[in-house]
Amino acid sequence: MKHRTGYLHKRGSNFYCSWRVNGKPFTRALRDDNGQPIKAKREAEIARDKFMLPIAKGNEVAVLESIAGRLVGRKTELAKLEDKQNPPLSIVQAWSAFLASPNRPDSGNSTLRQYEFQWQAFADWMKEKHADILTLRDVSKEIAEEYASSLNHGRFSPSTYNKHLNLLTLVFRVVKHKAKLTSNPWESPKRGGYLQRKRMVTNSRRELTIDELRNICQAATGELRTLLALGIYSGLRLGDCATLRWGEVDLPRGMIRRVPNKTARRNPKPVIVPVHPILLGMLSKTPLKQRGEYVLPEMATLYNYRTDMVTDMVQRHFKARGITLHKPGTGKDGKRAIIEVGFHSLRHTFVSLCRESNAPLAVVESIVGHSNPAMTRHYTHVGELAAGRAVALLPSVMSEATPGPTKRTPIEIIRDARLIVESMTAKNFKIVKQNLLAILTTG
Repeated sequence: MKHRTGYLHKRGSNFYCSWRVNGKPFTRALRDDNGQPIKAKREAEIARDKFMLPIAKGNEVAVLESIAGRLVGRKTELAKLEDKQNPPLSIVQAWSAFLASPNRPDSGNSTLRQYEFQWQAFADWMKEKHADILTLRDVSKEIAEEYASSLNHGRFSPSTYNKHLNLLTLVFRVVKHKAKLTSNPWESPKRGGYLQRKRMVTNSRRELTIDELRNICQAATGELRTLLALGIYSGLRLGDCATLRWGEVDLPRGMIRRVPNKTARRNPKPVIVPVHPILLGMLSKTPLKQRGEYVLPEMATLYNYRTDMVTDMVQRHFKARGITLHKPGTGKDGKRAIIEVGFHSLRHTFVSLCRESNAPLAVVESIVGHSNPAMTRHYTHVGELAAGRAVALLPSVMSEATPGPTKRTPIEIIRDARLIVESMTAKNFKIVKQNLLAILTTG
């Protein structure tokens, strides 16, 4: 007699139970609770089931484990087949896949160049340290931590370190499906990841003195001279000055209308910058027939190709004029050099000089694009008058012989004051008051 938990068979008048494990036969005589041989079939079936129960359960576990093992093996086979037909993204292919993905941010060319530089640094490191790892899927948390450690220990500033890790996080996130990733080893703890970012310590550029401005400007030639003048008299950032287009310059009105690169994607609102008389004279020297797309065509080409090349050019010029670029006490004994002077110093200087000329804060903020939405809404034609006056009062630093802005006549002052008073409303009276005081106090 066959049973799923064993075989019952009879020898003489006694019953026995037989079973197999992995093909090996086992047999046992069935006995009752008193140890006497069982001779009745019903009693034999009960004894067999009781005896075989733990063996049957053991077999069940073994069967399930065997099935699970076969499933895992099958899944592994299918995964290998899938990888063969549709290989996971390699580290070499990752950057091209990132650029082609519709899910990546619409970053500008200069930003993408910086991203590519950071990605290539990681790819080169992987090739040197982990040449056996070819796919993004095999970059583990341990490898990510090892690479992060290679960037740390004073080699990079906290800002640069964070940007580098954020770029790697972004690339892995964008190509996640092509790379067949189950997790992102670069994620920060805030997003459920592992790699902690560094605490940011802001090191702002210092302002330049009038003597330093004259020193760097009067020694500059060609497009570099105009670039510096744009920075000093407009307060625009390096990228906006280097890529300024003639279509954004209104010389007859003496205005520059530019959407800053930094805010173009999230807030494409232009800033209106009055053109200082010195800058107006410099820009006017370019004949109409020679005004192509860019005000500084050579500088724009260089900036669009490699942003850092323009930055380095400015830094070299500052250094050649005897200006110390780094914060005192840094860059020595293994310490990271903290840049204190650069093109951005001109922006700080512009704001400082405007304030020293008693220009209302709201006016200065509107020029450089720092104003809050409430102030920006009221920055209209009246604001342009005060802004133009504020910029015109900036000192001449391009040439000692260049005359400064002339004082307006009493009639002109009364005319502008009347325009301002007539534009006053309950909502803008504070800003109008500031503009009116600026005209009356500066003349």
